[in-house]
Amino acid sequence: ALVARFGYTYYINSTRYVTTDDALVDSNMVSVAPLASGTLVIWRIKPGDTVRAGQVLGQVKPTTGSAYSNITAPINGTILRVDGKEGQVVGQAQALAYVANLNAMHITAYIDESVIHKVHVGQPVEVTVDATGSNVYSGTVSEVLPATASSFALIPSSDRSTGNFTKVSQRIEVHIDIGATSGTTLYPGENAYVRIRTV
Repeated sequence: ALVARFGYTYYINSTRYVTTDDALVDSNMVSVAPLASGTLVIWRIKPGDTVRAGQVLGQVKPTTGSAYSNITAPINGTILRVDGKEGQVVGQAQALAYVANLNAMHITAYIDESVIHKVHVGQPVEVTVDATGSNVYSGTVSEVLPATASSFALIPSSDRSTGNFTKVSQRIEVHIDIGATSGTTLYPGENAYVRIRTV
């Protein structure tokens, strides 16, 4: 009876759902960078700081000796990482920190190409995140990227032009909207498990 019940559960899960543990909490992380090269004379932010779009976070004294150049936050959000240090010589557009809106994160899942035909925008999804235990987050499929994840890799996973080609199962990137994430303890990069209802 136990074996039969297990077999029935497996059948239901495999026919009604697409699942993967190759998923993570994701955010639209943006770099904070100066508009001019020079010396970073003021830089007083730290990880965890909340910032507003346009807020001045630091100043650069340009090498040309002209007026100081402000460094501003590109979006509303939370500072995740800080690389710049006061007194450092920096280049134009050099990433000195990273900021993300932790109130509007999503789940990025990688679905095997053999079952991606079952996944469509609008389907309901159940998400659990390793860091938050058994908490279940309800969401919906918001986007299915029209290319394999390896298409965006700097180094291709396979080269079909050689005689040594080995077929590798490909994965498709799927984005899942889980609504507002303010007040949660979710952080970008945490591992997740997703179950997409396909019927």
